[in-house]
Amino acid sequence: MKKRILQCLSLILCAALLAIPAAAAETSDDEAAATRPGPVQVWGTLTWLDDGGLYVENSSEGAAYNAVILHGESIICLDAVTGEPMGIQDLKDGDTIYAWVGPAMTMSLPPHATAILILGNIPADYAVPRFYEIVSVTPQAMPAIYPIPALTWTEVTTTDGTTLTITDEATLTPYLTKNIVRLEDLIPGTRILVWSDSKGEPEKVLVFPYEYRGYVSVTEDGDVSVNGSGVARQAKTTDDGDTLLPVRAVAEALGMKVHWDAQLGAVVSYGDEMVKPEGVTSETLMTAVPGGAISVINSDGSTSEIPGTCLKEGGTTYVSQSALLRALDLYLAD
Repeated sequence: MKKRILQCLSLILCAALLAIPAAAAETSDDEAAATRPGPVQVWGTLTWLDDGGLYVENSSEGAAYNAVILHGESIICLDAVTGEPMGIQDLKDGDTIYAWVGPAMTMSLPPHATAILILGNIPADYAVPRFYEIVSVTPQAMPAIYPIPALTWTEVTTTDGTTLTITDEATLTPYLTKNIVRLEDLIPGTRILVWSDSKGEPEKVLVFPYEYRGYVSVTEDGDVSVNGSGVARQAKTTDDGDTLLPVRAVAEALGMKVHWDAQLGAVVSYGDEMVKPEGVTSETLMTAVPGGAISVINSDGSTSEIPGTCLKEGGTTYVSQSALLRALDLYLAD
């Protein structure tokens, strides 16, 4: 699992600063209005800086800034045509690149952003593939038989509101592994790089490793589902609009264990079938005290308090949605 680190920078959403160009896919007005923070595209010619940063003359249509400086410790750099890895050091001054950055940037001028993915070796007039993060999935309806047949298509919606129909005729390839990737593996939180044909239909999809333990969705009525299956308890909403999730119901749906401790409150730990990341020694994932602290256990065994509300009502412990997602490394699906 990738560890998420709070940046000690003044951040603003770069979705407000950089325009997302039109992709070769269907995007309705309603969908576009319902976008959420996700990877944002910039493109243009680059210049290497002395500190190792990449100065990019931003050519994205409608961009508020004409330059962006890219940084990152683990940037994925790929050949735009083949999708094969390339060394970032192979990028030269004056090269045209496409890059996708995280949904936040510094307020400096030019702004700095953390690059997730960079595409290089781009031929002239080439239809560059697009990088997406999936927020919801509408799979093909399958008959109620066993074994369940493999999907022949699935429809995914991404953070920028784009809707893609990906069929079994498209080539699905995992990034840097030899695993078999299926349409069923395209779930909320998955990041994909998509090459489209002349009709705008996905014909090649590079699937990146899933970075979460699972995904959670909450309806307007408070119904909670984990990995697509509903749980018994509903979410609660506080007077100030904070959504609270039932800790035990969510954690146990993920195969985790939950018990009550007089001092620590609700304690969530690894389940018997879960594999702990290498180097992790603690069995505990998080603790939450009603009216008190919500804490996450770091990989080195140290404890970090995270903001949020914890309350107990009718024998059920609830924790702020944002805190539970962070503590258990979950993705919030639409």
